[in-house]
Formats: sequence, structure tokens, C-alpha cells
Amino acid sequence: MNSRTKFLRSRLTMPTLVMAILIGGVATGTAPVSAEPNKKPKVLVMYSENKSLVRVDTNQSGIDHGDLFHREDAISRQLNGPVIGVSYSQAEVISHHPESNVDVRRVLIQSFLPKGRMYFMGTSELALGTTPAPGWTNSYAILGGTGIYAGARGTMTLELLPDGKSWKSTAKYTLD
Repeated sequence: MNSRTKFLRSRLTMPTLVMAILIGGVATGTAPVSAEPNKKPKVLVMYSENKSLVRVDTNQSGIDHGDLFHREDAISRQLNGPVIGVSYSQAEVISHHPESNVDVRRVLIQSFLPKGRMYFMGTSELALGTTPAPGWTNSYAILGGTGIYAGARGTMTLELLPDGKSWKSTAKYTLD
């Protein structure tokens, strides 16, 4: 065999060998690229300003089961910063404790952000018929999202700032 033939055989067998190793790795589950979910914790801090709050009284006058609170907020990355998205929330009165004069509300929040949406859910307790006052905080479950937030799981803490109309939310989550 001449040197040119040896050279061609070595050139042809090297790519074949590399391909065989890659295919074998994929077939046995030992491929170098992993499909493992991103479990590294992420933190997203956002600020929002209340743009609209509407109370829908569905039954008798006054607060009772089924009454709704609809809120729309403008979202920014810093307090009073440029608007990057919008958040819509709905709180429904689901229970009333007459002894403590507190109502319990089921809260659903969806935030529309530049690279996807995030969804939150939880409950809150407030004095009957009131809205949160400055300093009020509550935590909600992160249910998931779309775009870069697809599969998000974790907790979002919401705090009403001293001006009474701006919120700070801190979402701590992982991606499934």
C-alpha cells in the first residue's frame, strides 16, 4: 500500500470513528450534552406601579364571597424606571372571619415581561374590604411561565412600598 492510500484511509476512518463514538454515546445515554433541567436558583426583582384598581361587587353591597378586585400594574426593573411590561391580578374574596373581621382572597397574578410571562397564585388576608397599606407583604407560589420562564417554580414575595402605589416583587425560582 502506498503512502497516499494510507493517508486516505486514515482520513476516511477518523470521521467515521468520531461519528460512531457520538452515536454510541447518544444511544447509551452518555452523550456529552445533558438534557438535565436548569436547577440553578434565579432571582428576578421587579417594581410595579398601580395603574388601575377596580372592585367588582357581585352580590349584596359590602364585601362578601365572590367579590373581585382587579388590578393592573406597569412593571419596571427599578423603582420609577422605564416600563418593561404589565401585570394583571385578580383577587376573589373566598372567606370571611367575622371574629377577626378579616377576609381571605384567592389571588392570581400574571406578569407580561419582555422574554415571556410568569404566573403566580396564593391567598392573602386583609381587614374586611380593605386594600393593602404601605409595608404590607405577602408570598405567592410561582406556577410557571412562558418563554424564558417556562417551567419556573418557586416563590414570589410582594411588598407595598411607602408611597402606597408601588410594589417590589422578588421572585426566587428554578426552571424545571
